[in-house]
Amino acid sequence: MHIGIIGGGLLGVSLAYYLSETEHQVTLLEQNSTLGGLSSSRMSTSGVNINNYYHAILPQDQTLIDLCDRLCLKDDLSFQKAEIGFIHNGISFPLNTIWDFLSFTPLPLRDRLRLLNTMVRIRRTRNWLSLDQISVEDWLLELGGEQVFKRIWTPLLEAQFDYVYDEVPATYIWSWLRSLLQAHTGNRLQVGYLRHGHSMVIESMAHVIEQRGGTILTNSRVREIEIREGRAQQLRTYDGMMEFDAIIAAMPTPAFSRLIPGADQVYRDQLSKSRYLGLICPTLVLTRPLSGYWMLRQTDPSSPFSSIVEIPHPTDPNLTVVYLPKSTAPENDWMGVPDEDIRDAWLIRLRQLFPDLKPSEIQEFIVNRSRYVDPVYSLNGMRDVLPVQTPYTGLYLANTSQVYPHLPTSDSTVRHAQLVARTVTKQSVTHQAVTVA
Repeated sequence: MHIGIIGGGLLGVSLAYYLSETEHQVTLLEQNSTLGGLSSSRMSTSGVNINNYYHAILPQDQTLIDLCDRLCLKDDLSFQKAEIGFIHNGISFPLNTIWDFLSFTPLPLRDRLRLLNTMVRIRRTRNWLSLDQISVEDWLLELGGEQVFKRIWTPLLEAQFDYVYDEVPATYIWSWLRSLLQAHTGNRLQVGYLRHGHSMVIESMAHVIEQRGGTILTNSRVREIEIREGRAQQLRTYDGMMEFDAIIAAMPTPAFSRLIPGADQVYRDQLSKSRYLGLICPTLVLTRPLSGYWMLRQTDPSSPFSSIVEIPHPTDPNLTVVYLPKSTAPENDWMGVPDEDIRDAWLIRLRQLFPDLKPSEIQEFIVNRSRYVDPVYSLNGMRDVLPVQTPYTGLYLANTSQVYPHLPTSDSTVRHAQLVARTVTKQSVTHQAVTVA
């Protein structure tokens, strides 16, 4: 069986990797010149790969850790203690231990206890189904009260969802905080990195895929997935037609919708319900550490970036890599702002927070942006999760909106690739049996 996979991000490459373990022939098509998508990297002026977007591997990310082991990358993976904090009125406050919560002076003692209670309740909550039906605002108000919500959660939610979060279910905050709390060993968070960059996972899988006889085509942009008589077998690219026994679109739902003009209106309407947030993520290489925190979240809604993520340089202990992400709606004006203007706006804010940062200490400033990154769910989000099998024989959709209620981390993405690969393999066997009969 010949399977075509559209999209060379982590999900698409993982799908090709797992399907190439079977008897299937696999062809992976990527429109860009390199694979990776959000897991891509670039060569820095210091001569090493720097992730374009920040990635962290948590101790409980067993699927991704096992994959690294299979790809002989386990020795490249190292875990370090990490600190999380909040910046409030220009002052950094750690929020890692019970004592940190009790000492968080922006809140009165009663509300500090409520914030601590929120964390405890989230960690103990295992059944997320009821959270699918309650908004994140209502749940956080119930757990911590109005002052904690206004002071802590409101600016974080506004930054994460570009100010529109009234219909976001409580599963978001449950999944995010629970994963961080589970990553603690004792009172300290453990965060892992691949020394030569997250793209090593992509490159290693691509090498194995080709060793197994699979084909990887870069600079191969798909114009249309042709649907006829209830099935899809052909792809129209800018170079011609390609025919497959099955096609998997490993891409965000809006991009997939544009490739299937022959689909019926009912299915297209279903696809149109999917919403995404884009990401603008400048990356800085500094000649010194900035804050000592792994992640600093801001409570100032006027800041152009929502958080500061700081990691050691992959190979040079004298350098530090800093990410300054901003989530934004795909149609937001920020997506069209020139890199120079983003640099100016971001650095103005960064120097307000760190006035001793000198221009000479900024070795690089690179702006990365992507229009569709994080899927956004509404209340009763489980009801709207799109199935992998489309209404058309031989056509599958695979993207991170289907990992709900989990966040689209690298671990959940690879785990979803395993599930999709099993689904496609199982249905191909069923289809072949029916055809023979």
